[in-house]
Order: sequence, then C-alpha cells, then structure tokens
Amino acid sequence: MTGTLGLFSLVDLFQLLASSSRSGRLLVEHPRGVARVYFEKGKVVHADFESFKGEEAVYELFSDERGSFEFSLGLPAPEQTISGSTENLVLESIRKLDESRRDNPNQTRSLDDGAVPSFTDKAPDAGNLTLYANEVTVLRVIDGRRDLKQIAKLTKLDLEEVKRVVSRLMRVGAITVRGKKPRVARLVAQLARRPLPPNVVGIDTKIVDNWRRVVGYKPNRVACRRPNGKIDTFDLEAHDDVGPYILMSRDTLFTANLAANTALLVKPLPSEDNRS
Repeated sequence: MTGTLGLFSLVDLFQLLASSSRSGRLLVEHPRGVARVYFEKGKVVHADFESFKGEEAVYELFSDERGSFEFSLGLPAPEQTISGSTENLVLESIRKLDESRRDNPNQTRSLDDGAVPSFTDKAPDAGNLTLYANEVTVLRVIDGRRDLKQIAKLTKLDLEEVKRVVSRLMRVGAITVRGKKPRVARLVAQLARRPLPPNVVGIDTKIVDNWRRVVGYKPNRVACRRPNGKIDTFDLEAHDDVGPYILMSRDTLFTANLAANTALLVKPLPSEDNRS
C-alpha cells in the first residue's frame, strides 16, 4: 500500500491499519528524513523519526504531515517503544496538535456554532479511549439534538474549547457532526376557521415538534417575515393537520394589516424562560 500524505491523512492511515489488524512497517519518506512506524495486529508498537522514538516520534510526524508513504506487510519491529492502543495514540497526537495551534485559530477545524454532534456506529469503541475531563463532560451531554452553543452553555465550557473537543472526537471517529437544522418554515397566512385569541397564530403540530427538537424546548412565540421585509411577532398555538399554513383570526389579520394568502418566513422564538 502506497500513497501521499495530504491526499491520505495519518489519522485515516492509522485507523485503517488498526481496524484491519495489519502487521508490518509504515515507512514515510518525509522531507526531514525517513519515519518508520511498526504495527503488530493493528497496534502501533514502535516508531522512529529523526532523533525521536516511540510516541514522541508519532507526535512529531503528526505535527508535520508531509511526504509519501509505503506499508510493507510482515516486517517486525526492531524493538517495542509503544504500549498503548492505536486509538489513544492517535487521539493524543491530535490533542498535541490542537495545543500547538491554540494560538492560531485559522489552523483549527472550523465548526459552525449551530452544528449538532451525535454518536457514530463506532461510538462503543470510544469506551477504549482515555479521555480528558473536558472530553467526558462534552460526551455526556451529546444527544443528537443539542448544538455546540447549547453544549457550551450546558457544560459551562468555553465555546472554542467545545469546538476543539468535538473536532478531536470527530477525527477519531467517536462522533459525527451535521449542520444546523433549519428553523425557518415558509407558511401561508390563512383565516382560521376556529376561534383564536388576538395576536395568537396556529401552526401545524409537526412543525412545532420539529422546532422543539432543533432548539431544545417547545417554542411558544414566532417571528414572521413578510415579503417586504417587515417582521411581526405572535404567540403560538400548535394545531393538528394545519399543513403549510399559519392560521390567524380576522382580528389578528386586521391589526397586523396582513392579507390572507401572504407567504411568510416563520421561525420560533424563545420564551422569556429560554432566552440565552
């Protein structure tokens, strides 16, 4: 197996060799010299690079990921200098790289504040990782619904620290991250056939439930943007089988000077108890 680092990352390479339980030597033709990493049934047992040996050689290689590589099956290690698991070795290498880049945010992985982390199929393997306290804290509150900003608030950790933790755990395959779920619905104003209090709108229960999953609480107010850009706010009631409509009483339509059949961009608002 041969290739070029940059097109194929060391994280991916180590994980591939570990998951396939390969034994042999990974040789990296680095601009600074030759690096050798030996695997035994998927476990890294020895590494040397320049004057570095063992784990320090791996950390140094991760910090300057360049060159071509070749994996040769069956070549035994000349000595054993590494005793931990490959997964923990990779995670610690990523941690050290994060620390070296802490003062240069442009080099760190960019994650949107609204990204939502969740566990992958490999999550049970995360139990074999030796985790730092802040990593355990973050993992405990990941539920597939909370975004990074909510996790930071709940754990009382700095948002940038949460991003670093999530990025590390993503790279070792413990979690995955999806983009921020949409909170805005395009709904058409319609006269309600059943009584609604003034300044209260009716929206389909399914839409309200989806918003609840996204924001982490049941919204009771909405903001509605008209085609001309004007924004109105209303109290919210959930109604069954409303579909793509936002129901309003005649009084509400009149007071808001809003015509029926007007398309609105509607998004949930937090109640006073749920404001950040």
